[in-house]
Amino acid sequence: MNRSIYKTSIFILLVVTSLFAEEGTKLIAWKPIPDANGYQIQIKEKSGKLVLDKKINTPYHSIEELPSGIYVVRTAPLNLFKKPAVWSNWKDLEIIISEPPQIVKEVEKPIILPKTESNQEKIISPVTIQGEHFLDATKVDLSKKDVQLPIVSKEVKSSERIELKVDTTDAISGPYDLTVTNPYQKPKVVKNFVQVEEQKTDSNMDPKLSTKDNLEEIKKNERVKSNLDHTDQSSKSMNTAKQNSIPKSQDPSNIPTKQSTNVATNKQKITLPKGKPFRDYSYEEMLVFLETDVAVNCKNTKIPALTLSECHKTYVILNFSSEDNQSVFEFYKLVSENETNRISAYRYFSNHCDPKFRPAMERMELQWKNRTNLDPEERQSLAEELPKFRACTR
Repeated sequence: MNRSIYKTSIFILLVVTSLFAEEGTKLIAWKPIPDANGYQIQIKEKSGKLVLDKKINTPYHSIEELPSGIYVVRTAPLNLFKKPAVWSNWKDLEIIISEPPQIVKEVEKPIILPKTESNQEKIISPVTIQGEHFLDATKVDLSKKDVQLPIVSKEVKSSERIELKVDTTDAISGPYDLTVTNPYQKPKVVKNFVQVEEQKTDSNMDPKLSTKDNLEEIKKNERVKSNLDHTDQSSKSMNTAKQNSIPKSQDPSNIPTKQSTNVATNKQKITLPKGKPFRDYSYEEMLVFLETDVAVNCKNTKIPALTLSECHKTYVILNFSSEDNQSVFEFYKLVSENETNRISAYRYFSNHCDPKFRPAMERMELQWKNRTNLDPEERQSLAEELPKFRACTR
């Protein structure tokens, strides 16, 4: 038997595959070699430990007994003396168990993703998918009919959580279905998983003024209200209600970035505590933190520096490497002018309440006291989420 024929054939024809059927046997298989008198297969762990070394008669072999993991494999056709004629190169082999994916939807309403009226600035929104049986090979799609939302990145954090970053800049408003597919499994579809909505603009903001000017005007109004409160106790409640309904900015990304040095005369200056977890901050301390945690190298956004991973000219990438980071970002949304963002933050904190994020609780309680100033949709959302937040024992 010609050794060179074996060598040519094995390098061209060897195909290693792993089969992930819901039912059946896990196999690796390769195309048969003409005139071979059987085959020898060897599989090693990445550490180099040989876990399989066997002579067989077929161009395939069961790997049912091997646990999930990363391996390398090689095969050789056997000659007339049942000796390996030539070995193939070692090839990577990943053994995974593919099961139908399951999706856990924390709320019945869709996740709201914002878009702007102008396409001059990109909008990149984080989306978390929770469920079971997620793999690195899991495919994710957000679409309606023939329209797909661009997914900038997908990161499988665990078998139970996938983190997406979705570009909604040019997206068509409306609901989108989620489709999650594992290899050799039927897709799992969740209707109306996300909804793209245009961010509302604030008619009280003067478009001719800069963001800084608008913020100064807001602060000025707040100081006026505080002085009125100081002189008339009966008007204090009314002014507090109005103050809490004052928009922080025209856009959630424009929360004040400088700590005010001219605080209301009847209030003690607030300093940030050292070594205190964010979840134990007071509402007022958290506001001061947002005003001071400025990303100086990211001039196009006022998103807290803590929650930024990357800064680009027209968009930013968020950093949710810890729950603290995401909770700070959600609080940032909670005090924003945008109603959609506030509603989204209500839902987040009612579902991520162990431990409770004190500044969010104080803010939501304050919103509830002044609920008559809220639109019906936001008032309804707060009425649903705040009791869950209060009663959370997780």
